[in-house]
Amino acid sequence: MPAELTPPEFHKRYPSLGTGAVSTDMYWKPEIFAKEVEAIFRPSWHYLGRIEQIQRPGDFFVRELRTFGISVLVVRGEDNEIRAFFNACIHRGNKLQVRTVGRRRTFTCKFHGWRYALDGRVDHIPDKEGFPGIDCKNIKLKQLNTAIWQGFIFVNINDQPEQTLEEYLGSQGGDLVGYPFEKGVTQFKIETEVNCNWKFLLDSFTESYHIAQLHNRSINGPMAGPDNPFGRAVDVRIKGLHRSFGTRGNLNFKPEPVQQLALNYSPSLSLTAAGGEADHKPKGVNPTDSPDWCMDVNVFFPNLLCTIGGGTYFTHQVWPLSANKTHWELTGYLRPATNAAHRFGQEHALVELRDVVLEDLNILERIQKNIETGLIPEFHFHDHEIALRYQNYTVEHKISGTTNEIAKANQ
Repeated sequence: MPAELTPPEFHKRYPSLGTGAVSTDMYWKPEIFAKEVEAIFRPSWHYLGRIEQIQRPGDFFVRELRTFGISVLVVRGEDNEIRAFFNACIHRGNKLQVRTVGRRRTFTCKFHGWRYALDGRVDHIPDKEGFPGIDCKNIKLKQLNTAIWQGFIFVNINDQPEQTLEEYLGSQGGDLVGYPFEKGVTQFKIETEVNCNWKFLLDSFTESYHIAQLHNRSINGPMAGPDNPFGRAVDVRIKGLHRSFGTRGNLNFKPEPVQQLALNYSPSLSLTAAGGEADHKPKGVNPTDSPDWCMDVNVFFPNLLCTIGGGTYFTHQVWPLSANKTHWELTGYLRPATNAAHRFGQEHALVELRDVVLEDLNILERIQKNIETGLIPEFHFHDHEIALRYQNYTVEHKISGTTNEIAKANQ
């Protein structure tokens, strides 16, 4: 028997959010977008990658912070410290490392040959005599503020961050401590530019009201079905600036033969799975202990989503490029396959996920074009779309510089 559906009463939990219509201006007006970049994205901590990607001294990877046009070089030093540098030679500004991943003992600029140690110090300047008075001890790559949470490497581009990473993550991060993120060492990645506002992308992944219609031929059966025809959520919780959204699965779903085969070899990994349980479950995973829980979407404001299911997790990260264009990245983290059958189950799950996400991206571009006409001035959010309402509420307070009382009350 399915669990009793969650009633449409989340607005009673957060009455300050109200239930009225919400302006669509922030989804398309360039002047609002410019304020968002400065007031929201520039002060935030941004996820770069996992520590498993750079396990040995000299291991590195490069990440592009596309909203700011900043390339970041992340490297493990000889002292085992992980550092992030602006990926630019300080002599004339050339991009120092063009490979996206690798291992180096030093980094040498391909323009004039300036060479840097793994800790960012200049250790060789060709024809140094031509630089009278230069003091190499005081010359090093521009280092960015870096911090690590549960193996996730974050960076803050401000010289003096407004908050530490721990303060920024708050209870959202604290509630997920203990989940075995480190076991997901096999990665896959999908990325593209989407012609829509960054908030539309996050909105699409933090409500399941659309599943019965948009995903009717893909995940409506396993994640909604006749017992949950409108895609009711399991739970929605606000945690400071962040929020979490728990999706319900259909315990009565009958998989197709190939789906069942994949489930047999990779249990709880597929989107068709429901009623699973995450390993070493911390308090932030399925906090209601719902028997038909499927997955939690944990939103770290403004641009990172970490979705946790029974057998895997994946992240969405969005980088706003303009009011109507966003670079979107989906990264999945799987445990290494133990045999060919296990690998088949994983690949089937990845294909399912890819197809579902493509359905979302396609419709978002059509929505963007319609909203930009200015002919739809307001949105009307369902009670189970309260995570969307809270995102708009948070953005409004951030760009206006006013106090977010709900965030203060739900740290």
